[in-house]
Amino acid sequence: MTRRTSSTSAPTAKQLAYLRDLAMQTGTTFSGPQTRRQASSEIERLKQLRATRGRPLEAPRRSDRAEEPYATAARPSEVSGFGSQATWKVRPPAIVRTVRQGRAGELTELSRYEVGGVQRVLYGQRIAGSVTITDRPAAGSGRSYLVERGLEHDGYSTLRALVADYTQQAHALQEIPMTSSILRRELQQ
Repeated sequence: MTRRTSSTSAPTAKQLAYLRDLAMQTGTTFSGPQTRRQASSEIERLKQLRATRGRPLEAPRRSDRAEEPYATAARPSEVSGFGSQATWKVRPPAIVRTVRQGRAGELTELSRYEVGGVQRVLYGQRIAGSVTITDRPAAGSGRSYLVERGLEHDGYSTLRALVADYTQQAHALQEIPMTSSILRRELQQ
């Protein structure tokens, strides 16, 4: 057999079987060779890959893996002191808080109404820069309800319209509007 015949003839069954085994061992794929020469060169490539598989080329492998620190572990150059006395050598930048540190303003009575013999009050209050409307009992203890918040963007006329509508609903329903359910009213009728 001449050299030309072996380079142009199809790969042998042994070559193909060996290629499959090497591919399984290295966890790689290969394109099917058309000639015996292509099969031989692919076998050589996979044999070299098998010889270097699992070894990083950049750094030599350490003999004792238990001695290797985690990637997130603090390094001795980053920490000073030991145990509860340990501190970072370089402090991280301070965290900037974007939350407004505003206090709650005074309660302002907006309106009063009566439901079931109990007097209730609508209060307005500025909390952290935002206007909040609450419905509370006038005297004693009882449940409070958040009616609306974020009214500073809509203006004073919106606030007055909200208060007027809320008290009108309280008189019409004869209950606290925040506890009223449209579904319950429909079922009762």
